[in-house]
Amino acid sequence: MTVKNIILKRLTIILSTSLGIGLLILLPIILTTNTTFYFYLLAFLKLFSHGLVSWTLNITFSVFFIQSLKSPLWKWLVSTICLFLYVSSLYLISKDFFIIRTPNFHYVRLLNVTSINTVIFAINMWLNTFDSKLQVEDENNQLKINRLQAELAHLKNQINPHFLFNALSSLKSLMIVNQQMAENYLIKLSEFLIASIGQTDDLVSLQDELSICNNYIDLQKIRFQDSLIYETEIDPDALQNSIPFFALQSLIENALKHNIVSLMNPLTIRVEVKGNQLTIINNTQAFLSEEASSKIGLHNLNERMKILTGQAIVIDKNQHYFKVQLPLLGSPQSTLI
Repeated sequence: MTVKNIILKRLTIILSTSLGIGLLILLPIILTTNTTFYFYLLAFLKLFSHGLVSWTLNITFSVFFIQSLKSPLWKWLVSTICLFLYVSSLYLISKDFFIIRTPNFHYVRLLNVTSINTVIFAINMWLNTFDSKLQVEDENNQLKINRLQAELAHLKNQINPHFLFNALSSLKSLMIVNQQMAENYLIKLSEFLIASIGQTDDLVSLQDELSICNNYIDLQKIRFQDSLIYETEIDPDALQNSIPFFALQSLIENALKHNIVSLMNPLTIRVEVKGNQLTIINNTQAFLSEEASSKIGLHNLNERMKILTGQAIVIDKNQHYFKVQLPLLGSPQSTLI
């Protein structure tokens, strides 16, 4: 940051401290001397200018002499000497025009210069430390944001391969059983991908996510028909709230993957939204012998929820049902990561 920018940033502090120091030094002068208001005003303006010059010197040394003057003592000493040279030059130029004579005048002048610069030097050092701390915090926060964005991008890149793997596995099974059904499935799959692949936002409205899920359910109905029961109970006021893209779809996909779906054992998936809470629940009818699951879907969703909302998903399960709850956020337009 340049000297000009720092001065503009601290202008209120510079003016107020220079004003206060000028008044504090002028007060004993007023009490020990007897002259006109005009000379007191000129003396105050002189002291006020000392404060402004002291601020300028200290800020300049902080910016340009960080490496050569590492010790605070040296910075204080150099700035005090420069301020004293300025005051002495002002005294020589103005002569006795607006100098109020006091006992031990030269000692008082030296004491005033030292006092002014010491106070301003201390305040400037504290502000520099405070600004450095804020800068470090901002840099750390930016690094954290960049890391979270990289993690989120990595998680999003896992969604489509995971979904496509499951979809193509289903298509392969259908082709063995019923080629016509497989053809309809492929058509619906292409329509579903066209509707969802253009989505680049991390958060979408619940209404848009439900629309994608309806397309996905239509896709699965081709395969499972009446064996799959899909129910919803949605609070209309919650439709504009936001949810991570593919969050609900991945939960429905997870239910289909890990449960028996047949006419004898239909799978019921129910989605409920009340207030800012979304709940998806399905009856549990696990396979007698289930292949080891990578659990990419649930892990992926949980990590995305923690990054985007700061909250993890809540899982409640027993031998009869499997339930997942996740919070909804405000509208996508007003939600920031």
